[in-house]
Amino acid sequence: MTQIEFLVEEPSAEEALRHVLPKLVRERARWKLVNLGSKYKLLKVLPDRLAAYRDRIARGEQLRVVVLIDRDEDACAELKHRLEGMAQTAGLTTKTSPDASGQFHVLNRIAVEELESWFIGDPVALRLAFSSLPTVDARKGIFRNPDNGGSWEALHRFLKKHGIYKSSYPKIDAARRIAPKLNLQANRSRSFQVFIQGVEALLV
Repeated sequence: MTQIEFLVEEPSAEEALRHVLPKLVRERARWKLVNLGSKYKLLKVLPDRLAAYRDRIARGEQLRVVVLIDRDEDACAELKHRLEGMAQTAGLTTKTSPDASGQFHVLNRIAVEELESWFIGDPVALRLAFSSLPTVDARKGIFRNPDNGGSWEALHRFLKKHGIYKSSYPKIDAARRIAPKLNLQANRSRSFQVFIQGVEALLV
């Protein structure tokens, strides 16, 4: 059975995927989450990790890799180009540059602009996680385009306005509460849907 290793940059992404992946992957592959601690460290160690994955694949392991990173203030195209270049330097095919049969080993995905965009993209999940929230008009405010200004600060301001997380925004606790409620099909975050579609393509 194929093994998929998901590389993430911080604990809240690890916590979110811990709830999303069972629904997404189901029994079609084994999977493992690797939290590298920060975006800086992920980008620093990624070339060596990809080289190690290449060697394991060359020895016959049915191994695939998913890299999930926040865009933050970076230019999305430049960040994606950087990730793709690392994979190609390691000798691994990607979804953007697959082999002749369309198969690939590495899926690079960017949360635009942060993981919280995925939570903002599913107002129903937010209400299921926090029952005191009012009905959300998805045509207004941060919900109109979750990937445009979908930062943890924006989500915190919204939740704080309704009496939730009044002082600080605990990213891991929020992920633990919201991620289990996410609807994989109905989420309006484009970067979330691109992530889902990419993993599905990897499982074919």
